[in-house]
Amino acid sequence: MLTQLLSLVVLVGLTAASLLLCFEKWGWLQAWEVYRPWWLFKRCDFCAGFWLSGLLCAAAVVALRLPWWWVAGALPAAALCRAAAGFSRVS
Repeated sequence: MLTQLLSLVVLVGLTAASLLLCFEKWGWLQAWEVYRPWWLFKRCDFCAGFWLSGLLCAAAVVALRLPWWWVAGALPAAALCRAAAGFSRVS
């Protein structure tokens, strides 16, 4: 069971990193910095990786009928996402 959770964390983290790289290339992250609501924080790549990982983990829990606590894998997946994406900018 632990290897399956580790596999989910790696899969989700790398998928979120790929999505963040696509968002960077398409200019969506720059658009967020310009058009974000005033009450939300500025761009944070770790935060974006966490929320993407959280959504992907939640989707995997629902689709694969996994235990609900597997959503906790979003935090290590976010760290993996941040490392894999390799953004040069520090938030």
